[in-house]
Amino acid sequence: MNGNNDEARLLREVEAAYRKDGSRLLSRAKRLARNREDAEDALQDAFASALGSLDLLSAVSNLPGWLFTALRNRLSDLWRREAVRRRAGEVRVSAETLAEIAEATGLHPGDQSVMDALAEALSDAIGALPADQREVIEAQALAGIGFRELSERTGVPVNTLMARKRYAIEKLARALRDWAGS
Repeated sequence: MNGNNDEARLLREVEAAYRKDGSRLLSRAKRLARNREDAEDALQDAFASALGSLDLLSAVSNLPGWLFTALRNRLSDLWRREAVRRRAGEVRVSAETLAEIAEATGLHPGDQSVMDALAEALSDAIGALPADQREVIEAQALAGIGFRELSERTGVPVNTLMARKRYAIEKLARALRDWAGS
């Protein structure tokens, strides 16, 4: 970028696009999104992306088109995350568990964007586990159900459940190390 004048001009262009095209983009987002809240979040993310990418915007000739593409990409990301969560059985991990995992992988647990990305990566990793391992992790590690109770519920021996958990943790650790290294 060629200095503060270009940055100020691009900021004004993004602001003008928000005033001129914001409601039209929100209408499009509402048609694409599953609810108004998702549409509003995606629109806000698209404009935040524009503000965070001013150096790239200098080469953009059609800012409303760029914003619509960014909006559509945000909604696609949301749909992918929802699909992963459904596949993973709506895995919910406590904030404390995520903070422990973040610290163990060398990430900063106070950064909400890092924690959101970690939660998504963990959800993806849990969803990718074989069903028998995923069930043990979800029941034992996330829901706090003891091995004995889980054994009684499922009819699977405790030692088998413990082995499944160990294999699952090894796979999750590998997946999270790969994620943190990328």
